Amino acid sequence: MSRCREFDIDQVLDRALDAFWLKGYAATSMTDLLAAMALSKSSFYECFGSKREVLLAALRRYSARELAEARRHFGGAESTAPVAPLLAAWVGHGVAPAKHRPGERCGCLIVNIAVELAPHDAEIEAGVRRHLDELTAFLAETVARGQADGSLSPAFDPARTADALLGLVAGLQVLAKGGFASTRLSALADTQLDCLLGGGP
Repeated sequence: MSRCREFDIDQVLDRALDAFWLKGYAATSMTDLLAAMALSKSSFYECFGSKREVLLAALRRYSARELAEARRHFGGAESTAPVAPLLAAWVGHGVAPAKHRPGERCGCLIVNIAVELAPHDAEIEAGVRRHLDELTAFLAETVARGQADGSLSPAFDPARTADALLGLVAGLQVLAKGGFASTRLSALADTQLDCLLGGGP
């Protein structure tokens, strides 16, 4: 592991994450990965061992980063800001998916990995499920907070609403990656939010 101390592992994993995000796991060759990570073969194999191990490490880093960003977006349990507009803005991220370069539609990395690899790899499936479970638990807490502050209808179960919100965002990401116009995605998001959140308190 001595060569791992020669570089910032988080930065290297971020570069690997971007490579997988852009091309997918199977289409990212070892040559692509080494170039993206700016590592020699010897450093790569000493620190990570395999392409699959890099993906697992990058997935853990991505999950932690996305969950932290969601918590920052909603301001934490101590926030007094109404939840409803924050939730609408969070869902809106699916209408404008992440792009690495102009014209690219990369979608959500978790969704991409779930579709490509999770059905065939139990460890990757577990990593995807762990992320989704943590995210839905957080969303359920956030919905309950919105019900308590009066910005969301109390008529719906927070856990079920969280699952539905996750399904909405994942669907928006897939449709956006498939080329759906942003106007159609925005209309879909608005319609589904009205249904899921009861149209307000």
